[in-house]
Amino acid sequence: MAPPAAAASERDSSSGTVQLLLRNIDSTTTVIRVRREDTLESVLIGCLGKGAARGGELRVSYAGRDLPRGSTVGELGVPRDATIHVSSRLRSTPYADAWSVASEIAASARFPVARSGQPAVVAPPLNLDNLVGSFLDLAHAANRKEAPISRGAAVAAHLDIFLRSGAPVVLVQQYLYADEPPRHAEAERAIRRFVSPHRTVRGWTAPVLLEFCRSIAAACGRQVDGNPLYTDLRGTLAAVLSDPDWTQARWLDLPQERVAEQVGRFAGEVARAVTEEIARAYCRSTAGPWNLAAVEFKIFWSVLRKLDADAPLLQCRTAMFETLASLLRSVDECMARFDKSLPRPPWGEHAASPSAPPNWTTSLRTVWAVLAELDAWSQLHQDAFWVLRRALRATLAEHPAAVTALVLSAGREMRRNSSSWIARHRDLLPFEARRHLAMTMLPELVAGVHAPPPYEMLIDRSRLLPDSFGYIAHATPQELGAGLSVAFKHEQATGPGVLREWFCLVFQALFNRHLVLFSACPHDRRRFFINPTSAVDPLHLEYFEFAGRMIALALMHKIHVGVFFDRTLFLRLTGRSITLDDIVDADPSLHKSCKQILEMDQSLVDSNVLGLTFVREVEVLGSRTIRELIPSGKDIVVTSQNRDNYISLLIQDRFINSTRRQLSYFIIGFSSFFDRGELGAKFFESLDATDFDRMLGGGCNDTIDVKEWRAYTDYRGYKEKDRQIKWFWEAVENMTVEQQRRLLFFWTSVKYLPSDGFSGLGCRLFIYRASSSRDHLPTSQTCFYHLNLPAYTSSSMMQSRLRMIVQEHMSSGFGVS
Repeated sequence: MAPPAAAASERDSSSGTVQLLLRNIDSTTTVIRVRREDTLESVLIGCLGKGAARGGELRVSYAGRDLPRGSTVGELGVPRDATIHVSSRLRSTPYADAWSVASEIAASARFPVARSGQPAVVAPPLNLDNLVGSFLDLAHAANRKEAPISRGAAVAAHLDIFLRSGAPVVLVQQYLYADEPPRHAEAERAIRRFVSPHRTVRGWTAPVLLEFCRSIAAACGRQVDGNPLYTDLRGTLAAVLSDPDWTQARWLDLPQERVAEQVGRFAGEVARAVTEEIARAYCRSTAGPWNLAAVEFKIFWSVLRKLDADAPLLQCRTAMFETLASLLRSVDECMARFDKSLPRPPWGEHAASPSAPPNWTTSLRTVWAVLAELDAWSQLHQDAFWVLRRALRATLAEHPAAVTALVLSAGREMRRNSSSWIARHRDLLPFEARRHLAMTMLPELVAGVHAPPPYEMLIDRSRLLPDSFGYIAHATPQELGAGLSVAFKHEQATGPGVLREWFCLVFQALFNRHLVLFSACPHDRRRFFINPTSAVDPLHLEYFEFAGRMIALALMHKIHVGVFFDRTLFLRLTGRSITLDDIVDADPSLHKSCKQILEMDQSLVDSNVLGLTFVREVEVLGSRTIRELIPSGKDIVVTSQNRDNYISLLIQDRFINSTRRQLSYFIIGFSSFFDRGELGAKFFESLDATDFDRMLGGGCNDTIDVKEWRAYTDYRGYKEKDRQIKWFWEAVENMTVEQQRRLLFFWTSVKYLPSDGFSGLGCRLFIYRASSSRDHLPTSQTCFYHLNLPAYTSSSMMQSRLRMIVQEHMSSGFGVS
């Protein structure tokens, strides 16, 4: 090559640059200009690329001596226009065959591809596809030869050789720049060998796939989004990262900054695709397959999250926050469009569940998966958490119906696996959304033509609890999940009305104070917690398991039983801690005493005027015993320094330790219906205490709104203005609340209304004109909410007959199916 002009030499000398001739491994010579402060390593990377120049397999020499790659050009003292030789150095390795094949692939660079301003050189045939296939076969064969404990190390070593040889960079160059279509296609086929390699190799290919993607992206820029090879490589990388085997590949030994940069770009690319999918999926006429971009987004984002948890990724965080904001805007726009597409049926606990049109299913599942992953990342960064909270609050406030339908429509199985994220934001959700979220964890009752017959029970009213216990405790969850059919001995009535009556009667017996399983709160006799003295009954644990099953069955059948859990019991079911303020309803005297101890003057407490030590006095069946709260607690005086700990231990012993076994059996019974045991805890985690009250107990109101009752009643054979109807409602208004509940129970087998009142029953009530004699009592068809009312001739007769049926021993057993 001719030497440069003298003018160029003078410019080089004055500017501190040096002109060198680089004799490459492929026998080509390149003229380069470098600064004296440049290291030899940076020069090689600039000429050969990161992949080809990486590692110590290249020997760099001048005048027969090896040059240290970390030294600068000025330190090396290499004269101007010197020829530096780059050659391959064969490493000491047991895999010489692999080095030979990888080097042959890398050597294809000696036939340069066409560049602008340069003529193309016709290359002889070189079957890159077969060479890459041979290389992967060598890796697979080496893996088979290794002892089981060492398997994988051989594959990792082979792929490391492939990277260090520079083969990935060379293959990408041939794929992108070859003027000859056959050579371009050959390079693509060779690269695609890594899209579907042998199973034993696939789990270790992440570094190579990463290098392929990096090289293509560096050359194509933003146009890479439309490159099918790049998309397939990125998808394969996502599949590898989601495979348990990839964690063994130790590819994270690569510099984390470089890995984070690459994966961060992938996350941004698929986030754009996810945004587009969310925007257009609702336009489809039917539901399509789940968006693959959402799957890749979840994988790449979770990898970034792991890297960020191990070491802060400052260089990626800005981009991640921008992606977070963009995706949240897309979610809000999707919810706004979805909200407009929803019908507006009356929603309630017995109304049809709000569901999305089929064409929305894909979008909603994508929205759910994206929000779950964003929430997981926000757990690492408080700023991100509050950004997410603000966005969710705004979306929920604007589109509550859409959010409720999202919870229901995002996919039952998906919610079971990733519902924790939304449980953290349950305070932002409307009640209907929280209820649907919890109920999707419970199995649905089996129904349909091919469903098994319902589980039949014949109950003796005089043996209500033992008979019911025998049937429920000894049945399998599968038998009970097929539905229940209840009949009482010597009574003809069957059907849903009798089932509702049976539920209410069983719960009335289970939570009766004489059974001592549960204790009622002093100021609210409908609210219960576990009674520690229940251990006196030898069957108490079996009955707690039975109680857990009955709670689950009542929820599955959507029957309100008028029972409410005290806050201490509900918090234990959620796994949350119990504080002093939580015990105010269960034990107001203990709450008051503890408050006084905490508020007492410090010097007074330290004077031991209270005479307290770390013990608790327990009374069981009139016998008093002392229980130490900590070892040697009777010898440790309560002071101002340890009184907080004393009260905490006191609460724990009173409401946790003393009933631990009872609660465990209750949870066993409740969780027996769930596919997985941990879903029982997740069920309660997704709810607040008031939610569970509304779902199990019904409305907490102490009164029944007679005007609403009347508004939800229709007539057959009567007219609303008939005197019998007028007398009927006058009599109802004059009843006590308990009498009204008994009348409602007689009429419908519903003693406790849903939280949204009569509208939550899902069906209107009817008063029929009975054809029976006017001297007869009213009858009912509780399954259909029908009351058969004779045409009484006076108001006094009407009141007399109604008073008879609202007596406690008369208000059940009259109904017919």
